[in-house]
Amino acid sequence: MPAPAARAGAFDSGLTTPDFAACLSMGLQPLGLVQGFFCGQLAGWSSYQAEVVNNYSCAWGWGRGGQDHPPPGWLGVASALDQAWTTAFSTAHQRLAEEAAGLGAHGVVGVQVEMSHPTNDRSSEVHLWGTAVRLPDAGGGQLWTTRIAGHKLAKLVEAGYAPASVLYSRCTAVMYEGCYMEHWGPNVVAAGTLLTPVGDVHNLARSRAMQEAWRHAGGHSLYDVELEAHEVEGTTSYVTCQVLGSLVRRVRPTLPLAAPVATVSLHD
Repeated sequence: MPAPAARAGAFDSGLTTPDFAACLSMGLQPLGLVQGFFCGQLAGWSSYQAEVVNNYSCAWGWGRGGQDHPPPGWLGVASALDQAWTTAFSTAHQRLAEEAAGLGAHGVVGVQVEMSHPTNDRSSEVHLWGTAVRLPDAGGGQLWTTRIAGHKLAKLVEAGYAPASVLYSRCTAVMYEGCYMEHWGPNVVAAGTLLTPVGDVHNLARSRAMQEAWRHAGGHSLYDVELEAHEVEGTTSYVTCQVLGSLVRRVRPTLPLAAPVATVSLHD
């Protein structure tokens, strides 16, 4: 949905008062609140067969399933599910950028992100919003977006960096323990034993999510990164790790800091 036409001299903004004041001090002119939205239906979990990356040996040494004995466990990733969410985010982000471009903006600051299942675990909803800004007398170029605003943005520019884009990546790791030792009671597993599959599924989700983030970075740096993990436990466990941050690019060398000047002496 296109942004409504703004009244002459009027604007709306999602920034706090300090962030708004800091943006004005940098010469950024606010144009209006812009949004990007996506809502869709994901296929059922059965359609997202995990890609197995590791197999676990049988705790009893049998090597195969049998009566009252589950098959050996495995570790994998649900790449198709992750790709569906990544596409949903990219679509919402593109719509945010298009709405900002329609206002004549050069960028969007203070981008907020909400992601949820609005109806059930097979639905996806992604909502992005932020404040479109422009630099008077600036030329054209690719529109940029960033999650930061205010003093953080001012310090970033002062350090010689410019915002590029909001970044999102994720990995859903799947672990089936099977006949691994956790389900075979204290006569098999001593108290305090570290269970390899449990650690593996968390490490895989986090490492793959960061790998995807760097893959999408395209040579830019990651700034203001948030990493969030969510686990659904059971005989088959799912760990989803999401990475959200801002891509920044260097535009000039960092200027040397000025020598400190004493303003108060504690010896007087």
